Amino acid sequence: MSNVVNKLIFNCLVQYGNVALPKVGSLQVEGSPKKVSFSTKISDNHIPVTDIIAEQGNMSDEQAAALYGDWLDSAKGDEGAIKIEGVGVILPQSFQIADELRRALGADEQVVTLKKRCRCGWLWWVVAVVAIAAVAIFALCPCCNKCCSKGECEMVVEAEAPAVVEPEVVVEPAKPVANPPAADKRYNVTVGVFSIKYNARACAKQDPLGIGAENYTIAPFPSGMWAVIAYSTNNLNEAERMRKEYKKIQSDVWVYKRY
Repeated sequence: MSNVVNKLIFNCLVQYGNVALPKVGSLQVEGSPKKVSFSTKISDNHIPVTDIIAEQGNMSDEQAAALYGDWLDSAKGDEGAIKIEGVGVILPQSFQIADELRRALGADEQVVTLKKRCRCGWLWWVVAVVAIAAVAIFALCPCCNKCCSKGECEMVVEAEAPAVVEPEVVVEPAKPVANPPAADKRYNVTVGVFSIKYNARACAKQDPLGIGAENYTIAPFPSGMWAVIAYSTNNLNEAERMRKEYKKIQSDVWVYKRY
């Protein structure tokens, strides 16, 4: 089974240019000539290999996650290295591409070194705030802009009592209750059809109709494709009415009839 997971990762990189490995990071094909980069941060727009395992193996998400966990345990080597047959080796600070993937991509032989992200950006903000405060004090203080004799540089500032401001009470509006369409209705207003379930989920997440990502249903077609359904009903006239309304927002909207 490890060979199957290795092949799925290989196919993802060749066909889609990216793959996300839970608890590890993301691999992505980029540049010209092509190179494979690795990041410990998993990007939202990368395809999780667990989704591919679930779809190709006709498994539940839980079964796919368990299979992936077994594969990950077997792929781990010494000093944190993760070896993916046909793809390469992920090391703590670099990624070495395998000859098989390099030939499939037409990429140059490479060892990609990971760049450490600087986490000290907050320090520059502190320095900047202190510098601005110093400049403001210098500009406002009359003693800093002229020569004066002893006793002339004393500033007297009358302190004003701070105004008492009652805190404004902001009541958050109640969130609408998600009411995704039922997948067993006969007529389904569909906004997209995809061969990979992950891409269908990504379409719903983008919310093309502005109805809220949680108000779409991802349902399989008999052909094996995945449909993104925005509205479903057993009444054809009602389905056509909603299709016309949604078509004002997005042109690619149609009614899928479930037999």
